[in-house]
Amino acid sequence: MFKLLSKDLVKSSKIRDTFPEEKDYEIGFSDHYNKYLKDKVERFEENRISTLKEARKRLIIWLFYIFFTSFIVYFLYKNFLELNRDIVAFTTLILVSIGVAAPFFWIFSPIWSYEENIKKEIFPNVLNFFGDFKYHIETKKSVKEYYATELIPKHDTEIAEDHITGTYKDIKVDLFETKLSKDSDENSSTTLNTVFDGIIVELSMNKSFSGKTVVKKDIGTVGNWLIKKSTSLKKVKLEDPNFEKMFEVYSDDQVEARYLLTVTFIERLKELVENFGGKSIQCCFYNNKLLMMIPIEKDLFETGSIYEAEDFIDDSKSLLKELSLIFNIIDTLKLNMKINL
Repeated sequence: MFKLLSKDLVKSSKIRDTFPEEKDYEIGFSDHYNKYLKDKVERFEENRISTLKEARKRLIIWLFYIFFTSFIVYFLYKNFLELNRDIVAFTTLILVSIGVAAPFFWIFSPIWSYEENIKKEIFPNVLNFFGDFKYHIETKKSVKEYYATELIPKHDTEIAEDHITGTYKDIKVDLFETKLSKDSDENSSTTLNTVFDGIIVELSMNKSFSGKTVVKKDIGTVGNWLIKKSTSLKKVKLEDPNFEKMFEVYSDDQVEARYLLTVTFIERLKELVENFGGKSIQCCFYNNKLLMMIPIEKDLFETGSIYEAEDFIDDSKSLLKELSLIFNIIDTLKLNMKINL
C-alpha cells in the first residue's frame, strides 16, 4: 500500500509497441494485438496514471487521519476517561474501525474499478483470438446445476465469477471460476473451510453416449470405500495401474465406460494432470457432455500490476498462457473427433 507514496509511480513509463511472440501458443497474436488492442493503450495508460494519483491522494489523506485520530484518542484518554469511560471507549472503537477499514475500501476502490475496466474491455479482445467467445466478470452459473455428476463436494457457500462461453474448434465451451466453502462448525458460520477453488469446464462432445461415467481422484482405501457406498454407480476396473493410483472410475454402463475411457484418453488425462501442476482433475461424462473440475492455485483472470506501464502485453501473455491450458483439454482429448478419444 505504501508503495503508492512514491512519486515515480504516477509518471508514465515506457510503452512497448509490439507483442513479442515467445511461446507456441502466442504465434499469430502479434497481428491480433495490433488490430484489437494497440489503439486502446494510450487511453488506458492515462487512466492508470490518474487512478494511481487518486489512490495516492487518498492514502495521504488517510495518513493524516491516522495522525489526528491518534491525537484525539490520546486527548480523550488523558482528559475524559475518568468522567465517562464508556463514551471514550466507544468513540475510540469507531475512530479505529474507520481507520482500519479505509485502506481496503476507500483507498483501493479506484484501483479495483480500473482493473474491472481492464477485464470488461480488454479480456474479451484477448479471448476472441481463440474464436467467438464472450466474457462476463459476474455470472449466474452455479455448481448446483451439476449435482447429478456426483463431482460437486458438499458445501455451504459458493462464490462464482469470470464466466466464459464460446466455441473452440467446433466444441462449445462453458467455463467459470468458483470457490466452494463449508462451515467448519455446524452451529457457526464464522469459519469457512475451502473444499474447492478452481474452474468448472463444460465441453460438448461429438461422441454419443447415454449413460454416466465419473472419474474421481483416488482418496485412499477408506475414502474410496465411502464413495463406493454412497453411489449407485459401479466401479470400473481398468488395466492401467498408474491411472488406477490417480483415479477411481464409476459408471452405470461398464461397456460404455470403456468405450469412453480408451487407452489414449487415459494417457491424455494423466498428461493434463501434469500440465495443471499435479492437481487432481475430476470429470464426468453425461448428456453427451464432458464436465471437468480443475483446482487452481490463483485467479485465472487476474490483471497485470497497476504499478507497471499499461500496454496489455503482460495481461495478454498471462491470459493466453492460462487459456491455452484450458483449450489444451480439447486439443489433448480431441473432443472434436467423433471417434477414438
